[in-house]
Amino acid sequence: MESYLEKLVSFYSVTDDQQAVCRLLDYTEAFFKERGLKVTRYEFDGVNSLVASVFDTKTPKLMLQGHVDVVPGANQPFQRAEGIVKGRGVFDMLFGVAAFMQLVDELDPVKNGNDIAIMLVGDEEHGGMSGARLLLEREGYKPALCILPDAGNGFGSMSIAAKGTFHPYIRINGRSHHGSRPWEGDGAAGKLVRFITEMEQLFDPSDQQNSTMTVAMVQSGSASNQVPATAEAKLDIRYKDKTDLDRIKETFYALLNKYNGEVIDLLIGSDFQLDLQDERIVMFVDMYKQATGTGISFIKAHGSSDARFFAERGIPVIMFRPDGGGAHGDDEWLSLESFDAFYGLLRGYVQVLLSA
Repeated sequence: MESYLEKLVSFYSVTDDQQAVCRLLDYTEAFFKERGLKVTRYEFDGVNSLVASVFDTKTPKLMLQGHVDVVPGANQPFQRAEGIVKGRGVFDMLFGVAAFMQLVDELDPVKNGNDIAIMLVGDEEHGGMSGARLLLEREGYKPALCILPDAGNGFGSMSIAAKGTFHPYIRINGRSHHGSRPWEGDGAAGKLVRFITEMEQLFDPSDQQNSTMTVAMVQSGSASNQVPATAEAKLDIRYKDKTDLDRIKETFYALLNKYNGEVIDLLIGSDFQLDLQDERIVMFVDMYKQATGTGISFIKAHGSSDARFFAERGIPVIMFRPDGGGAHGDDEWLSLESFDAFYGLLRGYVQVLLSA
């Protein structure tokens, strides 16, 4: 499993380098085909993905899902140190792909007739809109259950919810004027500042579980003595649930009207909530507790993942992962002991689930 991970890291499969993503997918495609799985490749909007399955179906009993793209930065090579490995993507989330490969090696799902599929996508780090989303929406994949090891605070925690995303790109319109004569115009930049200030009043930062807003980009003007006629901003809003999204949207659109604004672009991603009463989830939680020997913690993720696309279609998603850190940085690492524990739980649960 460690050797699989080393090979995966070597491709340095940055999202914007889809040729590198393709080389990685070529490697996994050959691996799965050698073990008898059916493999279908997809390309949407220049983004490459792969689905490998035991049966010719888009509704398997279990789907293992992960992304093979990594964020850009220093091309950190695979390195071994005491008890850990380092490398670009070892924790986010090429370890999951390596674990899927090891699982296929050991369980021999084709021989045993296990109804399992593996989905690997190449754009999660850019939002997943042309990967998992289109595979589910356009191609019609709908597994009964998905395991996606792309969230959690290390082994012993389980992500059971995630905030949704509301990312508006807005323009505030006004009337340009000379900087010395404000009575002659309607400066858009000042209006945008007031818009943002009033929007910020909607959010309570005292609790990390609350909805949040950050200003990702502000752009306006071209000269220091000329007040601009337009001002633009990109906002990154993470909402805790759909009721709170309705509250945010009501004020957002009222303020746009107040300040003569418009939406240039808008990206909305669903929140994710896992049903802990589902008997398959109950079984996993019980096995997880046994694996740790000390119980587990349930967390709510602040960021989003491809899990939201599955949740939108009523597909439960189990999210957990081993100990590691440095994701998106130049010192990314993964605990080998925890990786083994993660894999042991994954394998045990998959065996029990598919034999039921």
